Amino acid sequence: MLLLIDENVPDSVAKFFAARGHEVRFVRDLFPGGTPDPVIATWGNRVSAIVVTWDHDFEHLISRVPKGSKSAFHRLGRISFRCREPRGLELAQRWIASIEFHYEQALSRDDIRMIIQIQENGFKAW
Repeated sequence: MLLLIDENVPDSVAKFFAARGHEVRFVRDLFPGGTPDPVIATWGNRVSAIVVTWDHDFEHLISRVPKGSKSAFHRLGRISFRCREPRGLELAQRWIASIEFHYEQALSRDDIRMIIQIQENGFKAW
C-alpha cells in the first residue's frame, strides 16, 4: 500500500505501517504546512494513495458515492481514525490484518478505493 500520512498522524502509526512493508509518504514532506485537504487529495488520487488521517474533512472528500454519481477522487483511499491519537498505534496493530485483507480485496475490483474507519470499539470498511 502507498500510504499518505496526514499531518495529525502520530509517527508511531506511520512507522508501524512502514515496518509492515508499506510505502509511507508524509504530507509534511510533500506539502507546506496548512495545505488545503483537496490539494493533498488531488496528489494522492494521482498516485493511487490511501490517506491515513484523524481529520474528519477527508471523510467528505474521500467517500463512496451512489452509483451514477460523480466522485472527484476515483483512485484515492482513506484510513480514518476515530480515537484519541495516543491509541492509534494500538488500534492499527489490532486491525492490521483486516486492513491488509481489505486492501487486497480492493485491488481485485474495478473500484480500487479502500475506505476504512478505525474506532475505539470497532472497525468499518466500505
